[in-house]
Amino acid sequence: MRWCLVCHEPVRELTPREPVWREGEFVDQPVHTGGAVPHWSRWEASATTLGPWGRIILTVALFATLPLAGMFGMFLYVIWFPVIAVAGVRGIWARGWVIPGPHLSSRAPAATPRAEASEAKERTPWDRGELVRTALVATVALAAVATLLYVPNPVVRFVVVVASVVTGGAACLRWIRGDR
Repeated sequence: MRWCLVCHEPVRELTPREPVWREGEFVDQPVHTGGAVPHWSRWEASATTLGPWGRIILTVALFATLPLAGMFGMFLYVIWFPVIAVAGVRGIWARGWVIPGPHLSSRAPAATPRAEASEAKERTPWDRGELVRTALVATVALAAVATLLYVPNPVVRFVVVVASVVTGGAACLRWIRGDR
């Protein structure tokens, strides 16, 4: 038995306390008191997961690497692909905690009224920055196609294909999320 160092009374080690959780609640499920009811979902976009289209595109991209690896003679990748696919698909299709309602933007709020006015202005597809970016993307895409057509080195062609898949996947994800 232990003793209190202030009043020298006996202290019980395991004193009974009030329950922390209500009847039927689990530790991993937060108590929700009102408003939109959050839930776990694989088919809705959350703060840390993509929606169904992003998950489908990533799954297709993952499985598209198998024939590419077979064409370029990457036999170790082909042998290890089941392990890679299981880990990848589990990560892609993991459930996310979805809080319904308007999604908050990840951008910081504008600090000045001038910045708010520029964000509120409707963007047209022919803005100077958009036009320059489109021209740059078209130039890089043409260079990649020319490299695939005229460079016989398989390593260079493989690097171009992988870079194109990664860049295209990132662009698709940005488009799906609405970042453009």
